[in-house]
Amino acid sequence: MNETSSTLKISLWTKAQETLVTHIKEVQYQLLELQEASDGEDKNSAGDKYEVGREIINQSRELLDKQLESYRKMQHLLKTVSMSDADKVQEGSLVKLPLGYIWVSVPLGKIELEGVSYQLVSKDSPLIQALWELKAGESGTFRDKKMKVEEVY
Repeated sequence: MNETSSTLKISLWTKAQETLVTHIKEVQYQLLELQEASDGEDKNSAGDKYEVGREIINQSRELLDKQLESYRKMQHLLKTVSMSDADKVQEGSLVKLPLGYIWVSVPLGKIELEGVSYQLVSKDSPLIQALWELKAGESGTFRDKKMKVEEVY
């Protein structure tokens, strides 16, 4: 690893925040488009068509509202994640596994930094629960497979 673990975690944190801001802006834009579509929907003589269109718009709005709430929760949770070095799998730890690097933070998915992929997952993910509090060199069982923790930062 080229960077110190705390510098790397700060880089991951920054990239995660940028990604969340982008996602939030995208959802807000989609909500605005839905509002404009809703405002443009005129009740015409085909009442059923109007009602179906309204219902589809309402369902889409609810889905986008849930996404927006989820991204905002992740933003808030990210602010509480420890950047300190860790010696065991816990919230804030960066874990090297045979399948790659995992940062226990928020369930945002894959982020790339300098050509290396990092998977961002919550402390509640099944994989992390299977490895919780293990130290480098120790193994846990995940989906009936032995998973060795190679390093913890």
